[in-house]
Amino acid sequence: MTAAPSTHASKTHWAVRMNWRNRSVFFALLGLIVGLHLHQTGRLAAGWAWLVLQFAVYPQVIYQHARRSAHPRRAEERNMALDGFCFGIWIVWMGLPLWISFILFIAVCVNLVVFKGPTGLAELAGVVVAGMLLGAAIFWPPVWTPDTSLSVSLLCMAVLTAFLVVFARDGYLRAKGLYESRKQAQRQLDEIRMLQVRLHDMALRDPLTGLFNRRSLDTALAEALARCQQAREPLCVLMIDIDHFKHINDTHGHPAGDAVLQALAHLLQSHVRASDLAIRMGGEEFLLALPNVPITQAQERAQALRTAFEDLQVAYGAATLRGTLSCGIACFPGHGASATKLVQAADAALYAAKLAGRNRVVAHAAQEAPVS
Repeated sequence: MTAAPSTHASKTHWAVRMNWRNRSVFFALLGLIVGLHLHQTGRLAAGWAWLVLQFAVYPQVIYQHARRSAHPRRAEERNMALDGFCFGIWIVWMGLPLWISFILFIAVCVNLVVFKGPTGLAELAGVVVAGMLLGAAIFWPPVWTPDTSLSVSLLCMAVLTAFLVVFARDGYLRAKGLYESRKQAQRQLDEIRMLQVRLHDMALRDPLTGLFNRRSLDTALAEALARCQQAREPLCVLMIDIDHFKHINDTHGHPAGDAVLQALAHLLQSHVRASDLAIRMGGEEFLLALPNVPITQAQERAQALRTAFEDLQVAYGAATLRGTLSCGIACFPGHGASATKLVQAADAALYAAKLAGRNRVVAHAAQEAPVS
């Protein structure tokens, strides 16, 4: 079952459109060259009707055939071979001189080699020879003159130059269009990749505070711990919780509570290094992971953070909100050799801080082992 033919030029295969445009112009010029030569040699009367059919009507007929074909490109390749076959007949029939025979050959040769590579040249030679043999069988002996007049030679040069320039321009424009298409596709691919990165980052970020969320904890903390294990460096985990946060929500409303959470998140971001990890675990609970920080330094940083939050005033409407926080600390390797163990130890220390009266920093009770 063949495909339905296209009725619109925009749907016609680009090779068919390009060759139809080139044939429409250059076949007319080639007909002018052949007609001028035949006129000068007194043989125009023998073939003027065929001249019109070959160089004016023929390009339109084969164009319609190719554009309606189920396989337009293959049909166009057959049309190019047919060009060479017909030119072979003309060469013998009218005894065309070298210049005209050469320009007819080159006109088809360029097309076939572009579309079919080196095999196109061999195919062209075959079909031209076949056309010449048929012409010889029908019209032998031809009246052959190898030379052309100056006017015909100059016209051959002009037409051949124009043909090659136009063909090269078509190639340039097509290559340029392909290049622009690839650039656009690359831009779209880059945009998709950037969107994927943003979506991935959004999936790992808490939308309220901008900190990493609980989903990112396992992977990020495990990677940080692995680096510290390899470098034989300590890693401290701080579990942080806002004291009496429910009272803030109940008294001032959840938007006020959100403002306090955001204020603590900003404070955490101002107290961390690029290598540290700040995570909102959920609700009013946060976690800091501090690579290459011993427990004594971690306690100092936690105390500084606790004091800064206690002094912080959060403006919300007409109210000024203040709060305190409690912090539990666990450190690798003394309090755990895995991310899960460290988080559990820090959580236990946080619970101890709450029991001890809140607004304080407590390190895990287990004895810290030295990093060996």
